[in-house]
Amino acid sequence: MRISTLHIFNLARNSMADANQALVKTQEQLSTGKRVMSAADDPVAATRMQQLNNNLAMVDQYNKNIVIAENNLSLQESTLRGANNLLQRVGELAVQAGNTASLSSGDYAALAAEVDSRIDELFNVVNTRNSNGDYVFSGFKSDSPAFTGDSINGFRFAGDEGQMQIKIDNNTSIDVSDSGKGLFVDVPSGNNNVITSNNPNNRSNPPVSISVGQVVDQVAYDEFYPEDIIIQFNADVDVTPAGKNFTVTERSTGKIIEENHRYSAGEELIYNGVSLRISGNPASADTGVVGDQLFVNSTNTQDVLTTLMRFRDAMNAHDGSQASIDRIESVVGSSITNLSNAQESISETVTKIGARNNTLESTKELHLDTELVSREILSDIGDLDYAEAATRLSQQTLILQAAQASFLRVSELTLFSRL
Repeated sequence: MRISTLHIFNLARNSMADANQALVKTQEQLSTGKRVMSAADDPVAATRMQQLNNNLAMVDQYNKNIVIAENNLSLQESTLRGANNLLQRVGELAVQAGNTASLSSGDYAALAAEVDSRIDELFNVVNTRNSNGDYVFSGFKSDSPAFTGDSINGFRFAGDEGQMQIKIDNNTSIDVSDSGKGLFVDVPSGNNNVITSNNPNNRSNPPVSISVGQVVDQVAYDEFYPEDIIIQFNADVDVTPAGKNFTVTERSTGKIIEENHRYSAGEELIYNGVSLRISGNPASADTGVVGDQLFVNSTNTQDVLTTLMRFRDAMNAHDGSQASIDRIESVVGSSITNLSNAQESISETVTKIGARNNTLESTKELHLDTELVSREILSDIGDLDYAEAATRLSQQTLILQAAQASFLRVSELTLFSRL
């Protein structure tokens, strides 16, 4: 068979190119320490490695989520411990205030001043923000304060009951926040109680306000409970001479408790054992429109801020009379009970936070084990055996050199070289 010179050259070139390519690939493997450089090197191993790398990426994200959860829970726990210490101090003041036989109006004023400062402190605590600027106790409304209002007109919970969650494993999510409603609002009260509010459709601007209210005659209120009260402002012409006036009714029956009471801002009003005050410039009823409305609703709970406010107000009202002393004694008793209930609620939540931290710790250890095993398998599948690669490199170098040498010898096999 006749073999052309071109065919010889092509065979030699292809042989040396293949040998050189194998040599370069081995050199790349030695420089990177990786056996599988691409899916073509080992399709099965490459697929398995991709799965393992995806798992490692997920574990890395879960670990980052765990760090976020730990930070949030740590902040919440320290905040709640601070709130608990604050309430404990107020409880001590309540015990001290119970000594009505020896304390004067000046003493009560001093105690009330400290409670007032504790109200401001607690207001800042319940509106704590994390490093992202989110309000910790606002539920899903974390971009707005959990509580609004002031220590004169009262505070309102403005968040919701949602709990933020974060995923820490394929099938595990954990709560990283607790709503302020359950912690600071829905606190069982020692006695039947009231909560006051404005009708959001009121037309007055600035809006008319109602005090937080205070049960000053528990027996009378217990007989009225659980009925609610509506205070409705009437037309000015309903009284003579014309002026702002309101009617007080029972919500469920419409029964009139008091009709056409002439309005005087700041006046103490007592209905069914509940004392309250109204201030501002309420909108009166007019043709086709109703007047402003205020609500006094029954409840068996009392938020901690209201507890402190009612305690302070009772001490500020002390004037040495038996009525003011009786009021302080009543408020002190209910305040101690309510503060104890609030501390119990906080302690329960702190316990739950501890359980969540235990879950985070065990999950973190599980992720560590998963990561170690995955990296070990990756190393077994994809890492290079240097001894085998070095031997292979020597063999491939020898093959390339032999191919080059044989090509030189073959290329000299011509008639002209024999003449």
